[in-house]
Amino acid sequence: MPISATQGQYALTIFGMAVFLLGLLILLTVIVIIQKRKAKTFQTQETSFQHTSALLHYVIEHSRYAIAVHDTELRYLYVSNKYCEEYHIPDGNALIGKPHYEVFPGLPEKWKLAHQRALHGEIVTGDDDVYIHEDGSVDYTRWECRPWYRESGKIGGIIVYTELLTQQKRMASELKEAHDYLDALLMESNSPILVWDASFTITRTNHSFASLLSLPISDIVGKNVGSVLTSLGKGELKRLENRLETEHSLSNVEIHLKTIEGEVRTILWNAGPILDPVDGSLVATIAQGLDITERNAIEQQNKEQLVELRRWYAVMSQREERIMNLKREVNALLKEIGRPERYSSVEEEGNA
Repeated sequence: MPISATQGQYALTIFGMAVFLLGLLILLTVIVIIQKRKAKTFQTQETSFQHTSALLHYVIEHSRYAIAVHDTELRYLYVSNKYCEEYHIPDGNALIGKPHYEVFPGLPEKWKLAHQRALHGEIVTGDDDVYIHEDGSVDYTRWECRPWYRESGKIGGIIVYTELLTQQKRMASELKEAHDYLDALLMESNSPILVWDASFTITRTNHSFASLLSLPISDIVGKNVGSVLTSLGKGELKRLENRLETEHSLSNVEIHLKTIEGEVRTILWNAGPILDPVDGSLVATIAQGLDITERNAIEQQNKEQLVELRRWYAVMSQREERIMNLKREVNALLKEIGRPERYSSVEEEGNA
């Protein structure tokens, strides 16, 4: 059946509208697909952001250091448990969103200035910094304040790292006091003291030992123990070193020291090891002496006197015996000639 021109034009119009509607449908379908993908991507990014934020919160919270993260208004965003512990904050979560200066209203002006410098891009630090609280107590801190940046490159706030040094300084002060006290005891002790390391190098001594050798302490410290005990023979010195290497101790060992004037002094030594508390290795040996030169001289004098007394006693005993025998002989002769005994006591002692 033949189609008229009017009918053909109408058919083309219908076909065109069909193609247009089909194209519009395809476009809408593509738009919907793109929107869904965008929504899925956004959801993924949101989930990823939440995970990253939670991870960052977890890392900071459990850090061994005192860390606080602030925004540009110095409101708390993240805080570590160590930060709360050192600054006596009972609940770190309660800090989030609060302004820093509200939590610490008495902050020194120098720290406020440091915060502003960091908000302008500087990294500001302080070492062994004094912080005087409102109640008058003093803390010592080491800190660092640095900016953090958003994706756009703009500063998003600051991160403050702090380390409280008060306890360390207190311990260091107490350790120094103990060291000074022990050093004073060592230096002013009337007993000669020597300290040497594992290589037998003298590391410490005192005035008492130095005076024995008539040498300044500086001429003794740094020398080998053997070079100081020069009056010992090589064999005796070697035996002493072997004993110290195996036992690290001495007990009532007499050692002779020759002074610079040539006088020999007898020192009674006791020594013990100082061991590393971690691995038990020898750190040093400390020896304390007692000058027994005069005591030995008195003992020797007493021995000589005792020998002399014994000799004298033996001589006197022999003399007394001889006298007694003579008296007995006189009594015997008198008895023979009929006369009375002159020394009756001798006879009585004999009968007794």
